[in-house]
Formats: sequence, C-alpha cells, structure tokens
Amino acid sequence: MHVVVLPSWYPKSEQDVDGIFFRIQAQGLQKSSKIKKVSVVAPMFRHLRAQPKTLLGGPYGLRKYQENQIDIYAYDGMYLFPRSPFIDLNRVLWVRAGMKAFEAYIKENGKPDLIHAHVVNYAGILACKIFKKYGIPYIITEHSSTYARDLIRDDQWPAMREAAKHASGLYAVSRDFADLLNQKYPGTHWSYLPNILGKNFTEPFEFPEKSGDDFTFCSVSHLRHLKGHDLLLPAFAKALQKYPGLKLNIGGAGPEGENLKNLAKQLGIIDSVSFLGALKTDEVLNLMRQSDAFVLASRTETFGVVYIEALSQGLPVIATKCGGPQSIVRPENGFLIPTENIDALADALIQMYEQRDRFLPQKLRQDCLAEFSEEAVINRLISKFEEILA
Repeated sequence: MHVVVLPSWYPKSEQDVDGIFFRIQAQGLQKSSKIKKVSVVAPMFRHLRAQPKTLLGGPYGLRKYQENQIDIYAYDGMYLFPRSPFIDLNRVLWVRAGMKAFEAYIKENGKPDLIHAHVVNYAGILACKIFKKYGIPYIITEHSSTYARDLIRDDQWPAMREAAKHASGLYAVSRDFADLLNQKYPGTHWSYLPNILGKNFTEPFEFPEKSGDDFTFCSVSHLRHLKGHDLLLPAFAKALQKYPGLKLNIGGAGPEGENLKNLAKQLGIIDSVSFLGALKTDEVLNLMRQSDAFVLASRTETFGVVYIEALSQGLPVIATKCGGPQSIVRPENGFLIPTENIDALADALIQMYEQRDRFLPQKLRQDCLAEFSEEAVINRLISKFEEILA
C-alpha cells in the first residue's frame, strides 16, 4: 500500500513541534508491514508579517529531503494577502503550491493508492482537487480548533464542505469534536480517532521514588490565553491556602509569559511556582517523572496530546471540559472540571493532593499505552485504508 500524507502544516525542523502529531503518524504508518511506502507532501508557508526579511530572499519552491527514511516533498512559500471577507487568497496560493508538489511527487514515485489529509482547510481541499483530477481516494482527520472558536468565515465553507463530501473517511481527534463536525457538515459521518503518543513517551523507564509529604503539579503548553494559565494561578493560590507545601512547575513559552509571572507575584505565590521556559522532549519527560500530577486549564482543545503524555508517565491529570479531554480523562485517571471556573479548579487541585494514593502510576501508564500507543491507533487507521481500497 502506497500512502501520501498531506498535512495542513508540518514541522520545519527536528526541533519544531508545530504539527508534530502529523510527523508521528506518518512515521507510525511507515513501520507497518502493510504499508509499502509512505511519503509527506507539505506546502510550508510563512507569514509576511512574521518574517518580512524573507520576502525577497526566500526560500520558495519545491524542496525534497528525507526524514527517518520518509520522503518529504516540501513547497516553500509566503502568505502575502490580508484577510478578505470574499475569498481566501492565501488558501488559493497554498493549494496551488500543494498541487505542484504533489505532481512533482507522482512523476518520480507514481500515484499513491490513498491520501491521508490532515485538517479540511487546507489539506482536505487539496486532497479533493487531487481526487477530482487523478481519482485517488482520500480520508481526512480534523485537528483544528477553529470550529469551536467560530473562526471559519462564510467564504471558506463551500470548498471545505465539498472536500468532506468526497472523502472516503472522516475522522476527528475526540468524540465531542466528532459530534460538533457532524453538525457543521450535514450529511457526513465523522468518527473518533485519537492522536498518537510520541515514541519517547512510550519507552520503558523506572518510576522514581517520591516523598509522601511533597507534592508537585506540573503543566506544559504554550503560554497563551487559550491554555488558561491565568485561571490556574489563582486556583493554585487558593489550594496553597489549605496546603502551603504544594508546588507548581510550568513548562512552556509564549506571549502570556510575562503577564503570568506578574500575576504570580501579585498573588504572592512566586515562591511556590516555577516558570521553566520552553522545554525539549527529554526535559518534558524529566519534569513529568519528577512531578506528582499534571494540570492544564485550557479553554478549548480538539484533543490535548500533553494529557496522554502525562498519563504515559504515570501522572493523574486535571483537565477542563473543553472538547478533547472528555475523550481522555475519566474518574480512574483524573478530574474533569468546567472551563473558566477558578473555584472548581482549586477544589480539583486539593482533591488531587488528598486522593493521590488512589492513582497508581503503573496502571495509569498501562491504560494510556493500550489506547493511545502507535500500534493501537495505526492498526485502526490501516483497517480503514484496507476497507477503502477493497
């Protein structure tokens, strides 16, 4: 079976984590004995406002390289146009670039049996155009939070609905998200298929011995409004009033970093909270293994890979009912609380400390791997591929 993966965005380097779940899934497919070849076709566009100095110097055009023995056909470009209420010109540029990259790919590798597009807008639209020209079937997995945040413009919907209409399979990365997409795309059926746990988080390790008195929460994400750290800090301050020995370590960087540090100072909890900055994967692993529980008070998540990463390291989790976590967090592995609720979050922090003995790290890890490991998810995906091609 020859499969091409079409991501709507893709990591630009080994260190880049933006879109890393697309890379992880492609690498998982490659390992299957049922897959003869898997490749990635990925337009990689940058924003003029973010990188104006590259307007003249580039890079532009087709670029081919290998990543863990997977052929990557990248097409570099730049988003040039401001937002318009009538037509998404940047999407037109992206899809055109993607078609050029795909046509270069099939000239050298032949037509794939199937395409897996990630996100309807833009990769799903490209997959639909390829289907209409070459007859290659495709499935779409949706990851984008733009639906829940009501960020899709009226002019964008027709091409997106056309892409969903012709897909041979439609997947969402959480059950609640699948329900939402069934409403957004009338007459279609979306199924749940979770993201895959990264390889580093599945590797065996020895659980460290931890003190019964100390208790440390950790949180890892970009520091932006969407992730709810401005709710977590006052909730943690409330929990500290009852248990002054609690600690909170926050990994990540972002536009809210300075505001959050100032908020911690205003709340008088700076001695109990550490801001660790951006972390590499091995640093995230070390942080989680030295912590007792994970917490993230997101305002919206289509999935929430970091929750399964925490569970894989034996940490119970506290999450909000913001979409994705409802498919991950259950009473046996943590607490689900309402969004935008500081009091409920403070209560969950306190309960997590008081009930810490009921969460067994080895059991949390075992259950996580059974549901979210590469093998578990890839087997479901390949079964769908076989069904389509049969």
